[in-house]
Amino acid sequence: MTITIREVAVDSVEAAKQARLKGANRIELNSQLDLGGLTPDTRTIIDTLIAIEDVPVVIMVRPRSGDFAYSEEELQQMQENLQQIADLGGQFVTFGVVRDHQLDYEAMTTLINHAHNLNLEVIMHMAFDDIDDELQLTAIQWLADHNVKRILMHGGTLENPITDYLPKIQTLVNSAPANITILPGGGITSKNAQMIADTLGVNEVHGSKII
Repeated sequence: MTITIREVAVDSVEAAKQARLKGANRIELNSQLDLGGLTPDTRTIIDTLIAIEDVPVVIMVRPRSGDFAYSEEELQQMQENLQQIADLGGQFVTFGVVRDHQLDYEAMTTLINHAHNLNLEVIMHMAFDDIDDELQLTAIQWLADHNVKRILMHGGTLENPITDYLPKIQTLVNSAPANITILPGGGITSKNAQMIADTLGVNEVHGSKII
């Protein structure tokens, strides 16, 4: 399977520029990748959108590190971040709310509706991996029904290589509705990206070292 999209996770304008020069054809913009990626600041968003005009820039909306079960105040902050991103000219956002190992449907409905009202395209990030295995197919169908375009997943804990989870991800790829893309990530590098794409039958991969 020919890889058509190499999405590179970055946490600075300079890293975004370098990734684009090396062939990244989509950027995921964060702050603090060492914490798994948080919402970038206003200046970083503005400068990156100016510097990267020819490929999509997906902007992380995650108020803190740790789990993905957010307080009312944090959810309000995420809504404000979505508004800010739209005001700055952003078009693509990634977020996820998972509580007690299941998708937080109420919080996700609020955030997704708010994003869509702002004409933002929504991607679910790796919080998906915190959902119990037996609930993941239902979550994928719900996300597809709510016009979420992609789901980034590693398949399990990041402590283990993604190759351990390829059979599981394969099942989800095969079962996912046609209108949603399963995007593998976490430990994908320029050396193993093609093997993983071939194994899963996908043409999009995500990582910080895939180029």
